[in-house]
Amino acid sequence: MGNQESTGFISSKAGELFYEIKGVSGKTPLIAVHGGPGFTSYYLEPLFDVASSFQVVCYDQAGCGRARRSGGRTIFSMDGFIDELEELRIALGFERIHVLGHSYGGAIAIEYALAHPERVSSLICACASLDIPRWLEDAERLLSRLPLMSKMIIREGLRTGNYSSPQFLDALTLYYERHIYGFKDKPLSIIRAEAEADAITYQRVWGPNELVVNGLARSYSLSHRLSELACPVLYLCGRHDEATPEAHAYFASRTPSARLEVFEHSAHHPQITERDAFLALVREFILSCEAAVVK
Repeated sequence: MGNQESTGFISSKAGELFYEIKGVSGKTPLIAVHGGPGFTSYYLEPLFDVASSFQVVCYDQAGCGRARRSGGRTIFSMDGFIDELEELRIALGFERIHVLGHSYGGAIAIEYALAHPERVSSLICACASLDIPRWLEDAERLLSRLPLMSKMIIREGLRTGNYSSPQFLDALTLYYERHIYGFKDKPLSIIRAEAEADAITYQRVWGPNELVVNGLARSYSLSHRLSELACPVLYLCGRHDEATPEAHAYFASRTPSARLEVFEHSAHHPQITERDAFLALVREFILSCEAAVVK
């Protein structure tokens, strides 16, 4: 057992990955899967604060952030994201892992657990996008709560497909502040993540913005497969999250061994807006899973 801190690159079928690992070996490590799709792991770096209890790995998926040095992503299917995570696990020599997936990373985490159940000790799905038809229904409900003019401008942009007008972008910013960021002044981790995000992956898999999903994920849903999960699952989201508490309650109800916690003062990034409470829950959940294995 000892403290480890390192960074590196590994090859995957989808392209080169960058990873950073910190923490104490001896327990099953946690691998964090960022969302986007096409974002970077910068915004998940608060998780390194729990590395005094177990190893934590954050990685930039192919084409994103520090992994961009060798070029863009080459595989955009869900299988490509699953294989990336498995190739990372093998390269780091981990027999089993805890997996935390945020946003679209939550879908990757669950898909990985379904494909490799023998490798996953537990899952944490934070603010997860697991059912896109439901996501879009929830987005319409959240949109209806915006001030009248903002709501009208966004709906007109969605109708015409004009997503780049100054008026549309200003109105969309309000939606993002309320239901994605949860703040107006972006912290450095979000600024860095956005600056090095992969727009091609986002557009190919998702679409032009959070309210329009016309990429590969447009009809994606995991709801019918959640009953197959064999490991403990912790669902986390913000009260004002675009990945709504109602959706997460539904996901938890369909998952055999699941727990749901909602952060009352957060939107899509409780790891930032309620950092201490978020990290305490992550630490407690993983250590309880570890203790259950020992028993």
